[in-house]
Amino acid sequence: MTAITKRQLIIFFLILIVVMVSAYLIDKMTAPPPTPLKPAPATNSTDYITVKDNTGKVILETGLPVFANDEYICENNVHYIIKSVSGNQAVAEIKEEQTTSDTKKMGLGALAAPKNSISAQAFVENELRHMVIYHTHNDECYKPTSGVTARPGKGDIYKVGAALSEALEMGGINTSHSYKKHDPHDINAYHRSRRTALQLLKRRPDAAFDLHRDSAPRRAYLTLVNGIETGRVMIVVGRSNPNMKANLEYAKKIKAKADELHPGLMRGIFLGRGDYNQDLYPTSLLFEVGTKDNTLTEAKRAVRCLADAIIRVPIK
Repeated sequence: MTAITKRQLIIFFLILIVVMVSAYLIDKMTAPPPTPLKPAPATNSTDYITVKDNTGKVILETGLPVFANDEYICENNVHYIIKSVSGNQAVAEIKEEQTTSDTKKMGLGALAAPKNSISAQAFVENELRHMVIYHTHNDECYKPTSGVTARPGKGDIYKVGAALSEALEMGGINTSHSYKKHDPHDINAYHRSRRTALQLLKRRPDAAFDLHRDSAPRRAYLTLVNGIETGRVMIVVGRSNPNMKANLEYAKKIKAKADELHPGLMRGIFLGRGDYNQDLYPTSLLFEVGTKDNTLTEAKRAVRCLADAIIRVPIK
């Protein structure tokens, strides 16, 4: 093989190598990036918790946080205690009541207010009835009406509070309705609304109400009152506060009167972990009025019916 032939072969292979390397680099540069692995879908596809009894019967659906040892008095007044919670599922069993004759006879006037709360005696002595209303989660909306479930600072829940205030006023009860904002809707909202509650309670009202709406399915919060679709109401009592017994006593009276006047309006009473600022006052309650899938009109109807009961429940 001559020197010229060898040189031509070397040049040929060099050119071939350059072409192959260039083709490899171009392929790498123009190829689409690899698709990352997607995480497995979350098992909790709902924004509410379902509580069942030992037989598997659903007794409660709610967007409220649910923990073991929380309690629930259903619309038929069966008292349950939550035994376990796993994801968005919880199991409850009927609680064995342990009541004494003193407990059965205990009235609101007999309950002494804890040292860190505003005196209960103040509202017992009031001749004119006065109640205050505020909203810890003031962004809450009713999606069928507003198209959204939340509107920071401008929630539909304000209009529900106004409807309750108007209905109470028509029943002869003076009201103070706060439009104070407590955004954002996070774990500290109750700390912010606590300042609002303290300001309202300086007026020594008969009762204080914090109005919310739930995120359970529509079916859980829909009833008929006089043949008209109406939202339902659930009362929430904090079980981690020294006023729990007084709060619960008042809640039971309102529920009993509502059951008499508008059967089906009340879902029940939920006793949840926490205090919901109810440690501040013996007649402080949280109302869940409808759910995100109710209409605003249905929620307003609900609080007007609720007002019928509140007006007829004596504080003394």
